[in-house]
Amino acid sequence: MKKIRLLTLLVLGLLIGGTAYAQSRVSGVVKSSEDGQPLAGVVVQIKGTTIGALTGADGTYTINNASVANSTLVFSYAGMRKQEIPVAGKSTINVTMQPDALQAEAVTVTALGGRKQNRALGYATSTVKGDELARTNTVSPANALQGKVAGVRISTGGSGGITTAPTVTIRGNKSLTKNNSPIYVIDGIVMEYEQQSAGNLFRNTDATMYGNQLKNLNPDDYESVTVLKGAAATSLYGSRGANGAIVITTKQGKARKGIGVEVNYSHEWGTIYKNAYPLQNEYGMGAYSNGYEGDLIPGTNSTSTGYTASSWGPSFASMQGQQMYQYYKYYEPDGIDNPLDSYVAYPDNWKAFYQNSQYDNITVALTGGSEKATFRLSYGYMDGDGNMPDNSFSRHSINFTANGKINDVFSTNLNLQYSNSTTENPNSTIGGSWATVPSMVIGYSANRNTDIEWYKNHYINPETYATYGTTSLGNVNSRITQMYDENVSRNEQTLIAQLGLSAQFTDWLDANVSLTYNNWQIFSETKTWGRVTTGKYAISGSTSSSYDGTAQLHANKRFIDDNLELDVRLFGQIYGNGVGASYNKSTRGGLITPGLWTFANSVEPITTSEMGVSKSRRNSMTIGAGGVVNLSWKDQIYLEVTARNDWLSSLLYPTWIPYGQDNYSVFYPSVNASWVFSDTFHIDPNILSFGKLRASWAQVGKGTDAYGTASGAGGYSISSIYGPTNSSIYAASANNSTLPNYDLKPEIQTSIEFGADLRFLNGRIGVDVAYYKTNTKNQILSLSSVTESGVSSQLINAGNIQNQGWELQMDFVPIRTRTVNWTIGANWSRNRGKIKELANDINYYTISGYSWDGSATPGVYAFVDGAFGVIASGNGYGYGNEIAKFYNADDPNDPRNGKRLIYYAGQYDTNVVPGTSAYANMVYDYVSASNVAGYYGDEASYWGGQKNTTTVLGSVEPDFEYGINTNVSVNLPNNSGSIDFYAQIDGRSGGYMVQATKWYLDQRGNTEETLYGRDAAHGGEARINYKGETVYNGIVPDARVLYAKFESDQFDDGTESGSGGHDVPRSGRCRTYPACACLDLVGLHPRLCGRHGLETKLHGPARTDYRVQLP
Repeated sequence: MKKIRLLTLLVLGLLIGGTAYAQSRVSGVVKSSEDGQPLAGVVVQIKGTTIGALTGADGTYTINNASVANSTLVFSYAGMRKQEIPVAGKSTINVTMQPDALQAEAVTVTALGGRKQNRALGYATSTVKGDELARTNTVSPANALQGKVAGVRISTGGSGGITTAPTVTIRGNKSLTKNNSPIYVIDGIVMEYEQQSAGNLFRNTDATMYGNQLKNLNPDDYESVTVLKGAAATSLYGSRGANGAIVITTKQGKARKGIGVEVNYSHEWGTIYKNAYPLQNEYGMGAYSNGYEGDLIPGTNSTSTGYTASSWGPSFASMQGQQMYQYYKYYEPDGIDNPLDSYVAYPDNWKAFYQNSQYDNITVALTGGSEKATFRLSYGYMDGDGNMPDNSFSRHSINFTANGKINDVFSTNLNLQYSNSTTENPNSTIGGSWATVPSMVIGYSANRNTDIEWYKNHYINPETYATYGTTSLGNVNSRITQMYDENVSRNEQTLIAQLGLSAQFTDWLDANVSLTYNNWQIFSETKTWGRVTTGKYAISGSTSSSYDGTAQLHANKRFIDDNLELDVRLFGQIYGNGVGASYNKSTRGGLITPGLWTFANSVEPITTSEMGVSKSRRNSMTIGAGGVVNLSWKDQIYLEVTARNDWLSSLLYPTWIPYGQDNYSVFYPSVNASWVFSDTFHIDPNILSFGKLRASWAQVGKGTDAYGTASGAGGYSISSIYGPTNSSIYAASANNSTLPNYDLKPEIQTSIEFGADLRFLNGRIGVDVAYYKTNTKNQILSLSSVTESGVSSQLINAGNIQNQGWELQMDFVPIRTRTVNWTIGANWSRNRGKIKELANDINYYTISGYSWDGSATPGVYAFVDGAFGVIASGNGYGYGNEIAKFYNADDPNDPRNGKRLIYYAGQYDTNVVPGTSAYANMVYDYVSASNVAGYYGDEASYWGGQKNTTTVLGSVEPDFEYGINTNVSVNLPNNSGSIDFYAQIDGRSGGYMVQATKWYLDQRGNTEETLYGRDAAHGGEARINYKGETVYNGIVPDARVLYAKFESDQFDDGTESGSGGHDVPRSGRCRTYPACACLDLVGLHPRLCGRHGLETKLHGPARTDYRVQLP
């Protein structure tokens, strides 16, 4: 009996113990609904806690915890729908996860570090994963976004080199005078950067050549990049968010057993394959001005008596196997002195001033932690060579992130980023200094039969440093000398720190405080050896910093059976710049000993003119406060209302200006809403997986530059001048050149957006469409004033710039299995910028160009009721001014109306075409519109009674932009890795740009376009040359010929008919001119035009890029 009792107690004890154990332990298997295979890496977590587990390779998981029995488990996995399952005392829970390609449950990082489910967003955003960015191997994260996000326009800033910074705009330019670049937000740290100014025609700036601070950050540390496009998405950033935001989230540490090690390595090769302008390789050295229409000069074995950069000479085919003097091969050490040389083309001679690129990036990261603390520490090294000579970039970067739980209430996070980078020899392009412009060095300064590679290797004697060659290749010589004798380097050190403290008071109330600091130090060195040119050693440097502090209080609560969710966030913020400093110093008069880099090596004593030190004060600060209220009903209908007020120091007036209105308080409201109608109507996911409509309205504003309110309001500017002893002394000049504005207001931008997000066939097809309209008013403009006013400019609030457009983002998943995943993405966008209004009695604004009086056109202008940027010309004199056209004010139907006017400019010699009285070497040019009065009537008559006439030649804005990409990923067996293939095509259709150099190259006969008319195969018409032979190298301009105030039709036989005034025949056509005569110095080409021909400088589309990227 005792034995029976003991056995009964033992059984009961086991049952009770087993039941208790079962209630504190839950396990199961997680599989995919697509193929029934186990899912590894699924996060299984007890809801509302950090307690959980990851599924293993076989999809199994186990959670041992006393609280699990009455809890709810949350199953999360990338690409799958999140599931919540009550435990309800069960010990085994198996789950089959459904695909969620649309990622409606995914979370997007929003303004001020907020996070929202995609389904709750009432505005358009786009997120690109970090691995997609890393595979592009670009220095700047902005370049990596090119072609991937609708509405984001990314343009390279010129031939600066590997660190060249792009120009980025989101949904068009919104300001005529302010920076149109978006802000960059890295883990809550806001960075603002100026970019290449639209009006900077003559050089690329340091900001373009060296890029911005972003190049110092390692893209392997990026988890994702999110683009916030509209004002509704960025209004919480206040005045900094007017142009959109690019939000970068870096990788964080993860709880795990032991230390995880991550190693990433990428290598990229780049090959130069195409010149900026296509060059012709059918004709060589020769100039029309040699008296023989560019042909061989009898008895000279050449087309010239010295080197000429023009390629209007004989064809290479016609002189195959022949030699001629070419006047550039001179090298005394080897006894080379202008030998007879083969007359052949060097198609790749332009490559002599480029190099193939390479790029290496390696990152090693350590991750680890527990439920209470995690960390990630990474080191990255990047080394790359750009396509410009001796141009390189190297970077060392360290990134440390840590998150820790202090107790049940408080937790903290820390992020430290340090980088040390060096840029060598970026290309400084300066207009007019053609040796700095690669396309000009070859296309304008050298003919097509010059072996530039040979010349480069024989111009300087490496032992004596003596130079050889010809001074006629001056720009080539300068380029070689720069490459040989000069080295420019810039070292940058970046330190970014962010410290945060969070408090979870209850399950519905939390708060956080975040402090960030950004320090950027620059040190530059210029070392000119002095072997070929005057030696020089110079240094310069600067230090700048910024700070940001934000405090937030957040509450989230559900009501009415959890159907209504209320989320409230209140915040305060202060940010600004710190004290900065800059310095510079250089030698004077050269170096005593070449290659010795010390200031004591200066030939002449260094004076204050060769050195300087300056300090910049804290001159910008913003204080902001605001709040956000989010409401949702049944996780289907969402409403968000935000409000922020900023107090901007840039709109405060100095205390010594008593009349200043201090309009420094700016209010930014916004509202957005979304409706997931597919959930409301329970639509079959096999047809419509997800459907959402959204709408938003918002306002943001922007101040002006530091001290801008004091412009023209009195005071003095301090500068240094030479004193009586040739020393530097300070001088003060009155600050009265600008008419002051005592009531300057902030720019205000109002934006609306409507959109839809649709997913079909269980997320295999996705379409996101958006329409937006943005109006930016109260533009802060500096306008020129008349001389009689006593000031040169005036500062005003005026204008209304409107941007509206459509965006389309699509994605397709043709194959989606555990082994193979194939995705196709496409985006399309169209923006139309328009100037709705400017100031009273002002109907244009100069975006790029000197002025609108016609003194230097064409330029890019903004006209009221016109597009934001149009290329236009007036009737003034200057580079690229408009070509005059025939206009008969008495007869608007005159067939000659609209024809360009040509005038006889002289002749090179007295040779005549055999059998005629026409000179063989007559020179013609187009008539400038400014000089038309000297040739035909008076100016008013020519312009139809109008003193100034504007000709709009085209818009700089493309018709649309697009991008198409595809990715195929194949998972290898036994989780041993994967193979990826990625390809992308992106481009622009339409839009025009001003080419400031192309007409120079056309004039030389070196471009491919100048082949037109040179022979029968290229459309040349028959004509009689100076030998009396019939040749097919003529063109017939559609124009009128003028001899002072005399117009004529010059016919093919050389005879002329015509008379003064309007009594001229209206039949016949111009004579046939030699193709070389139409461009060599005069620019008569019907397709290209010349110095006065705007068509030379106008080209479109602006850009079409095609690229294929492989991992």
